Amino acid sequence: MNLLRMFLLAWAYVSMATAEMCTDDVCEFTLVVRQARTMTYTGSDGKVNGIEILKNGSLQDKYSLSQGDMDGPIVPVEETITADGVQRNVILVNDQFPGPTLEVMEGAQVVLTVVNKLYREATSLHFHGMYMRGVPYMDGVPYVTQCPILPMHSFTYRFKAEPAGTHWYHSHTGSQKEDGLYGAFIVHKNGIPTTPSLPMFLQDWWHDDFNTIDVDSAFMEHRGPGRFYIPWQNRGFSFDGTELTALNFKSALINGRGRYNNNSAPLTRFEISSGETLRFRLINAGAEYTFRVSIDAHSMTVVANDGHDVEPVQVQSILVFPGESYDFEVVGDPSNSGTYWIRAQTLWAGKGPDVEPEDRLQEVRAILAYDNDPTDEDPNSAMQTCTENSPCRVLNCPFPAFPAGSNTECIYVSDLNSTEDYSMPDESENEEYFFNFGYQIGSSVNGRKFATPKQPLIFKAPYDITPCEATCETDGCTCTYTAEIPLGKTIRFVLMNLGFGSGGHHVIHLHGYDFRVLAMGFPEYNETTGRWISENADINCGNDNKCGMPSSWNVARPNLNYNRPPTRDTVVIPSRGYTVIEFRSNNPGFWLFHCHQTTHMNEGMSMIIAEALDKLPALPYGFPTCGDFTGTEKPPGGGSGEATTDASKGQSSVTLVELEQIQLIIIIVVSAALSATIAVLAVVVYNGRVNKSKKEKLETPPAAPKSLEDTVIMED
Repeated sequence: MNLLRMFLLAWAYVSMATAEMCTDDVCEFTLVVRQARTMTYTGSDGKVNGIEILKNGSLQDKYSLSQGDMDGPIVPVEETITADGVQRNVILVNDQFPGPTLEVMEGAQVVLTVVNKLYREATSLHFHGMYMRGVPYMDGVPYVTQCPILPMHSFTYRFKAEPAGTHWYHSHTGSQKEDGLYGAFIVHKNGIPTTPSLPMFLQDWWHDDFNTIDVDSAFMEHRGPGRFYIPWQNRGFSFDGTELTALNFKSALINGRGRYNNNSAPLTRFEISSGETLRFRLINAGAEYTFRVSIDAHSMTVVANDGHDVEPVQVQSILVFPGESYDFEVVGDPSNSGTYWIRAQTLWAGKGPDVEPEDRLQEVRAILAYDNDPTDEDPNSAMQTCTENSPCRVLNCPFPAFPAGSNTECIYVSDLNSTEDYSMPDESENEEYFFNFGYQIGSSVNGRKFATPKQPLIFKAPYDITPCEATCETDGCTCTYTAEIPLGKTIRFVLMNLGFGSGGHHVIHLHGYDFRVLAMGFPEYNETTGRWISENADINCGNDNKCGMPSSWNVARPNLNYNRPPTRDTVVIPSRGYTVIEFRSNNPGFWLFHCHQTTHMNEGMSMIIAEALDKLPALPYGFPTCGDFTGTEKPPGGGSGEATTDASKGQSSVTLVELEQIQLIIIIVVSAALSATIAVLAVVVYNGRVNKSKKEKLETPPAAPKSLEDTVIMED
């Protein structure tokens, strides 16, 4: 076994060994967040040197500040962060990219401290898929449920680990997730599983940090030049004529590793034995691109989506949108040996709305290696050929069907069956809402771009927000769009992607809940080419081509699947179609509801679901506050207003309740001090008078008393 193979095997071992398993009732973790550079190596002396990839895939120490360019020693693969072989900034969690996998038991109390060492950026952490029931202020959304964690500060999240399944944590501040601030969060239902499980993170990747891409965006409020974006007529489209994204594809990673321009950068390697079953926990942590994931010469059995169990379904590949997760199992075939490609390809089929074909493949790969593999060469395996007798089955299609003759079958996510029953609710207990996610005025919901509050909504009224005016319904606007839902009802959301500006798929995530997927509606399409012809006509948009405030069905409500529909927390809305979801309102709080494509969310495709605001739990004592400061506010009860703050508006370091408590304490302390001073003065006066009497007695000899009264000292 040569040195390179030893490095690769060591890396595979380290990748699996970075999981932190806790089986206790209370699980404590600390995550330290900091920035670093890819393609560097930290030596035993603590110095960080630049590295280069040799033709054989080895990594060599090539640059140091003290020595400049050099031909240094070969460095261990497992001690470097290579990404795709190009140097750029990256965010590390506990010096790892992706961050460490955290594993706990269902129902455990999680106590997790985030230490922010980013120096110039605030941060926060969202636990994607966790209910946060009873502690909505732990949801990790800046200016909705908390103030962001300032540089060189820390914040401790405390919550109950529920529900069980494959979940993940990631930053919800700016675009830090896209630069590496994420990791797996696994909640086990019935103790430690017997089947080995391996997180598999997908991520699209650029060679500039995502903050730079945000600043460059021509679609944000500040209107950048758009250097990273593609003119509409040249953008990538899927075969059905749907635009994928305006952001140019550069590269991609699997578990933090990939190859740019076919360089020799090390790839992620998963080991399997003949006859062994491996459970992969597949998560798309990326910003924009959907990936079709497959493994050469191996089928995949899907057993869960977004952490929730489904009846097993065998497929050739899975389409995974940003924010989604799937658990699938792979069995080591006794007749197989050697290595096989794990492939993740985008849906890119051609350029422009006419889908002009181009010889371009947008793909990232990893390796599935049998433990009897004696080589360190790349696999030479091929993708499965889809035939009429053996068609390829693809899960999670956002379109009605593949083109005729492709021998490829679609399985919609709404066709999956949960392992848990679900009963049809009483219609009298049902509340139905319509939300249109699209580009009517740019990325928006019902024609409203989201305006971030000035302080967390969880602080309660008065809220420092941008209100939605009446004109929003016709003209669109930018505001803090909020929909209030009642407690204890069955809530049905009709999520649409209709009207002017419905050109791309959207993948929607709801914080604080999971939901059942009851139906999906697709546009009318050409059965031969698979191209869309016209948008779905089931929903009434009135005479508004923007479909800004839809509120009813054009037809009788379509059949909704109540036969064990799948449970999810993130779901795709097909372009020019809709998705119907349903859940029980049982979690008072402010919950973000947004597209998980980063550019869409950052541009304004978000809103707030507010449940039972009169039932919000009290904030923990000392909970951090934030907000604007103008220097003109007056303290509670009046005053001059000079150099004061209004704690009720979140503009001091204490809450209003805390300020009142402090005032009470000051009154008590001052009263006590005054009482003590009076007591001391009384003692001094008394002692002075007593001493004066004693002095007079010493100077004048007493006369012999005539009676008991003569013994009483009379005062002047």
